Amino acid sequence: MRQLMRSVMNPVRRATDAGSAQFAQWFMQSTHRFTITGLSRSGKSMLFTSLMTILKYRSEQHYQCLPLLRYLPMDLVEKLWIEPLGDLPEFPVDAHLQALENGQWPPATESVAGFQLIVRLRQTHQVKKYLLPFTDVVFEFIDYPGEWLTDLPMLDKTYTQWSDSAWAQQMNEPQSQFAGTWHKWVNAFDFEQPPTPDNIAGLVNAYREYLLTAKAAGISMLQPGSFLIPGSGFDWQEFGFTPLPSRISSDQSSPWTQRFAHHFGLFQTQWLQTLKQNTFRETDKQIILVDLFEGLNHSKSHLYQLRETLSNLSHTFVYGNPGWLQRHLLKQRKIAKVAFVATKSDLLPASEHDNLLALLKDVTRGATAQLNDDVQFEHFLVSAIQATDAGSTAQALRYVNQQGRYIEATFEPLPDSLKAMPADEHYPALPAGVPNDYLARMLNGNGLDRLLQYLLEE
Repeated sequence: MRQLMRSVMNPVRRATDAGSAQFAQWFMQSTHRFTITGLSRSGKSMLFTSLMTILKYRSEQHYQCLPLLRYLPMDLVEKLWIEPLGDLPEFPVDAHLQALENGQWPPATESVAGFQLIVRLRQTHQVKKYLLPFTDVVFEFIDYPGEWLTDLPMLDKTYTQWSDSAWAQQMNEPQSQFAGTWHKWVNAFDFEQPPTPDNIAGLVNAYREYLLTAKAAGISMLQPGSFLIPGSGFDWQEFGFTPLPSRISSDQSSPWTQRFAHHFGLFQTQWLQTLKQNTFRETDKQIILVDLFEGLNHSKSHLYQLRETLSNLSHTFVYGNPGWLQRHLLKQRKIAKVAFVATKSDLLPASEHDNLLALLKDVTRGATAQLNDDVQFEHFLVSAIQATDAGSTAQALRYVNQQGRYIEATFEPLPDSLKAMPADEHYPALPAGVPNDYLARMLNGNGLDRLLQYLLEE
């Protein structure tokens, strides 16, 4: 029998020994390409830091984290390593861990970074073990500023279409609370002046001040977000543009409309198209991170705009469910599985998690309505680090504040839908600081095992 097995298996083993990269990709690797989509402040960087740290400790230290993750059984993990992802800079996990060590949360992402996380699993089945001694599970991750994400829908618009929509948004809540100074500036501006570099710079700088003010106040739908961070590859100081009142933007003979339409076209071709091709690569599975606390901390209108933003972003990605043949032979990539994730769930008592999950489903309702029937989606609550402890009551939490004091906070019931949230109320976000035992708390982050389990299921 053993001789028979050798005669059957040896030709195949010789194919692998000959260095057939295609054979390895088809049969010895399980590649999971993740797009982790998140707006600014949604927790992408902290999630990446936790994932890399947890999987490293699970593999090298055999730490019993991710207890529900059956698809990466710890006793079968032979080794784990990280490789560069193409020519992208590596994710700065060491710098982020140093920030935590210094009592600071990791800084906001201002440039793109990527990595491949490879987990090698030993085979247990005798036939598979003889033919394929191991399986590599390959995770591909890309981190990028959330401001870039909100700019992608601009690819499908003309300048006038974008200008009119941006202006209309500024006239409504919640942007109207912060756009007053910018609108006064525009109304006083003399558009009979030619669009000289100095005149353009005056408009662009005034508009950028509005964007910065609105961003600081938790506004999610701001375009162009790429104007706000230094990591953008577009020279907004030389080729900047702003939305204009419709009396100007609708006049195709206006030198201002013509100049801004030209700059808008450069923004699309020189920045957004390249950004979409290189950073927002074709992928299989998508994690959409949603920070509900930013909206809850401000107003009901902030959450309504978050719902609108997520709905608009769903047009940016290609969804579907290609089969094995299409994925592996024809190299077709569509997003077949989506996880909507409310981050920082440790900032609420466990008694309020059902309401938080219901609110997440309500806020993502517009996005899920646009998914194809063959696209799977689920909703999850996740904390990349368990920064709080249970309080003295079911509605309380204990935490270390920014000054290093260990205190307790009591919470009011959370609304389970946008409709249930009073228009004039807001729910302050817990200002938790970095605990001294951050590493142990990171390794015990909640919900990551369920999230990975869902994404790894075929």
